[in-house]
Amino acid sequence: MINSSFYRKTSADTWTGRNDGTDLAVQRWHQRILLVDLGTENTILPPAGQKGIALIGFSCDEGVRRNGGRVGAKDGPAHFRKACCNLPVHFADDTVFLDLGDIICTDQDMEGAQHSLARVVAFALASGYKPLVIGGGHEVAYGHYTGINNYVNAVETTKNTDSIGIINFDAHFDLREPNENGTNSGTGFLQIANDCKASEKPFRYMPVGIQLNSNTRYLFDTAAGLGVKHIPAEQFMVSEQEKIRLQVEEFIAGSTHIYLTICMDVFSSSFAPGVSAAAFSGLIPDAFFFACLKSVIASGKVISMDIAECNPVFDQDQRTAKLAAALAFSMIT
Repeated sequence: MINSSFYRKTSADTWTGRNDGTDLAVQRWHQRILLVDLGTENTILPPAGQKGIALIGFSCDEGVRRNGGRVGAKDGPAHFRKACCNLPVHFADDTVFLDLGDIICTDQDMEGAQHSLARVVAFALASGYKPLVIGGGHEVAYGHYTGINNYVNAVETTKNTDSIGIINFDAHFDLREPNENGTNSGTGFLQIANDCKASEKPFRYMPVGIQLNSNTRYLFDTAAGLGVKHIPAEQFMVSEQEKIRLQVEEFIAGSTHIYLTICMDVFSSSFAPGVSAAAFSGLIPDAFFFACLKSVIASGKVISMDIAECNPVFDQDQRTAKLAAALAFSMIT
């Protein structure tokens, strides 16, 4: 179902860890994950049941290279899996948890990788699974959104009135114009905005954690021109929690589906040093942050999720990978 040059199945020895027995009460993620090889013809996923999760790696940082960032995030999915192996199972007993392998970038063909990701995301959704995509650079966003949009357009009877709202925890708007290298990790949401305009659909986008020192005035103007309302990093604090809650709830209420994406550079570099563009003054992954994240999930509208910019080259003590694993644990559980 997928071009083999853009795909790599997950090795059987990837998911290993502590074994306290086979009883459901003591299981860990490595004991529940089921590996699927999408490289075989006519792949059919097992029934998802009421709750099916499909893990998809996006092993690509070509967009980061084109954007002048620190490369290395292509190895993020592998380090994420390692950090997740021993997580305890707290999701429902009937949850089916699949690992669909990695989309890889061949010969710097980022667009080919994004197209392949879109196909896999749409396939997972059509099979009844909620995708959890692990990057890789934040160029993952355009391929991921395209897959969601293709699925919604193909199966939803109300597609003419559907709106996909994007909640992006990120230090950056990622609304850049393509540079001399073309589209990149910073252009994804502008590409989505252009696609929405072409299809006469609303562009619904809420970035959370935007930093003034990481975005030019032009990007703030671009966001304003697109009607984007953001939550600045300096306002993301407990004292503002009621205001933030209302902003997020209002945004979710106006969307049929929510695409949730987290760029690891939204966090302070003391918690997430392994990213392509570190932010020393980013958000703190404390109880308030996780409460906000859980409130988005609890809306019941999240159709797909991803975590981007896990860069093992610059990680220290696997802090970034472990934080990404904690985020995934919260999102799934």
